[in-house]
Amino acid sequence: MRRKKSLKILLFIDIALLVIFISYKSYLFVFEADFASTNIKNIQRLKYIKADQGISFAVLGNIKSSLDIFDKKIVKKINNDNNLNFVISTGNAVIAGDEDKYRILNKSLNKIKIPTIIGIGEKENSNGGATKFYDHYGPYYFSYSVNNAYFIFLDTTGITSQEWQKAWLIAELSASDKYKYKFVIMNKSPFDVGKTELINKPYSDFLRNTFSEYKVNAVFTSGYEIFDRREIKGVQYFISGGAGGALLLNNENSFYHYIKVNIRNDEVAYSVINDDMSSSKIIYRVLENIWYYIHAIFYSNFFNFILMLCILIFLGLVINYKVTKSVNYYNEFEEASESIENSGKLNIAMFTNNYFPFIGGVPISIDRLAKGLRRQGHKVVIFAPKYPLKTIEDVNVIRCNLLIYYKSKAFDFAIVNIFSSQIEKVFSTQNFDVIHVHHPFWMGTKGLELGKKYGLPVILTYHTRLEKYAHNLPVFKLTFENIASHKLIKIFSQKCDAIFAPTNSASEYLANIGVSRDKAVLPTGVDFDFYNNVDVNEVNLITKKYKLQNEVILCSVSRLTVEKNIYFLLEGIKRIKDNSKVPFKCIIIGDGPEKQNILKTIENRGLKNIVILAGALCPKEVCKYYMASNIFVFSSESETQGMVILEAMAGKCAVVAIRSSGIDDIIHNEYNGFKTKADLDLWSEKVIYLIEHPEILECMCQNAYDFSKKFSLDAMATTTVDLYKKAIIHKRGVTFHE
Repeated sequence: MRRKKSLKILLFIDIALLVIFISYKSYLFVFEADFASTNIKNIQRLKYIKADQGISFAVLGNIKSSLDIFDKKIVKKINNDNNLNFVISTGNAVIAGDEDKYRILNKSLNKIKIPTIIGIGEKENSNGGATKFYDHYGPYYFSYSVNNAYFIFLDTTGITSQEWQKAWLIAELSASDKYKYKFVIMNKSPFDVGKTELINKPYSDFLRNTFSEYKVNAVFTSGYEIFDRREIKGVQYFISGGAGGALLLNNENSFYHYIKVNIRNDEVAYSVINDDMSSSKIIYRVLENIWYYIHAIFYSNFFNFILMLCILIFLGLVINYKVTKSVNYYNEFEEASESIENSGKLNIAMFTNNYFPFIGGVPISIDRLAKGLRRQGHKVVIFAPKYPLKTIEDVNVIRCNLLIYYKSKAFDFAIVNIFSSQIEKVFSTQNFDVIHVHHPFWMGTKGLELGKKYGLPVILTYHTRLEKYAHNLPVFKLTFENIASHKLIKIFSQKCDAIFAPTNSASEYLANIGVSRDKAVLPTGVDFDFYNNVDVNEVNLITKKYKLQNEVILCSVSRLTVEKNIYFLLEGIKRIKDNSKVPFKCIIIGDGPEKQNILKTIENRGLKNIVILAGALCPKEVCKYYMASNIFVFSSESETQGMVILEAMAGKCAVVAIRSSGIDDIIHNEYNGFKTKADLDLWSEKVIYLIEHPEILECMCQNAYDFSKKFSLDAMATTTVDLYKKAIIHKRGVTFHE
């Protein structure tokens, strides 16, 4: 117990650190990302140098994110030299081209009192850093002048085309003829320094010849962590690579330094400013290099290192929790097998993301379940969104305030403010026995939270195949379709006490993704009150309206969205028209974002006199159309149940649909209809068969009606209550008596 408590404390500390470091990272990117075009800003600062005074500047290379050498020593020496006007970096100022390395460099350079102009090197270009260099400092090659001196910066990283840069260099050197002093700054050296040549030979030869031809005074590079000075064809060449990087062992020219250049009285003087602390002894160099790597790499990656460490600790704790947590995948049959009396009246809370006046399968299913439960004497309170539209007041529906109401082309999103204390305040006064959630997220999460807090069982109904709605997402469609949707359902379901699946196929799906909770099959019931109370005369009016030539009436009910596969239905209707002489009409009931495209398709396919879009109708009106129709046609593959199919059967319609998990258990081939694979020929052939064989069609219509009677509201309510009570016994040990 003590170990578990310690691990819990460690987890909280780790999460707190993760939040702190992620917040710090976010702060850096948001509030310290505004240093841009730094080179041009610093060049503009050089205008303060008077024309009649000399110039003094420092040249250095290979800072490599060093703090111990550059930040603490070289910067201090530069600031103590009152004669210096500006600083030039020949490249490799960062240890790598990551954004945080540039930020560390920026902080170091801001400590220098005089302007600093940065040239690009191999390190700036690494890890995709070239674009960051361009954003923060400016172009990869450029030039500027100070009094009688001209400075040309070249790009030797390979980003810039050599041919392009050759032409630019010659143009710049030609323009610099009016200046007495010419200096070139580049990262790689155009000559061999004892190892491989740092720039390819043809380009090196071109550079040396060009520098000599145009009488360049000096070329500054930083190819290695050494100091080197030589004259080639009248041009002074310097390698100054000792501003912070690890030194070379067994090389007396490798030491920490920078070059100071003085232009006074028409003379140029070059001097090497050494770091007094550098040692020539090999053991000290080794230790110095080790310290450099530890200090530079650790500091420049400090937050990344700590963040990664926190993530690893978090993963370790999660894995430890998973490994040590005992899991029982079997029901406690000793307790669960006890008989449950049916007389105990329950107080039930339902949580849903959508409800009337929004018309959809979930609101209709909830309404019918609540009606069936109330018939048996149970109390049902529904926590649902408070829509901007005017709704009928109902004491059994708690309307929750919204965070946002977003109306998109495909859906209307009424997003409840689940963070409001008002929901729990109302909930806590009702003395509920069980919580029933209808979505594996948002309001479902709120119901799960309240169930945990008040020790109540939480039951989920798996209504929706989320993966079929992936196309509505702006990004990560495949990730959501193939991974995230199934993970979401599994994770949420495993936190519940029991699950309702609308069909056996849906129950098998839940088992296949790893849901081990107690499950029961609960199709949405058919409200036969609608059918029993329908005025027959109104049904006859619909029949007369569409059966002008004794047509067979096909009917379909669906939201007009892509996932409902309406275009398959229209193509099927076109094939029926082309391959049968029996007159027919197809009424499609529903509305949605695809309506205009569907109307165009109807026009283009020559179906204007056959297909009628009736729009959205209330459930009672839809019943009349079922009763006036002969065949219910359906093409959706995204259903968990296909509730409209049972409703159509209750209206004495035979059914032809595409086989999918939602309808496979409902349609029995050649008994109450046909189910086919998603093949236009097969699907349309079955419809043609029925419209051309009226005796068989009439028999199937009667069979469909007889089959639908098994799914009354009372039968649905009884199944629901049995699972509720079973869950209550498991959760709280409550028993029910006569």
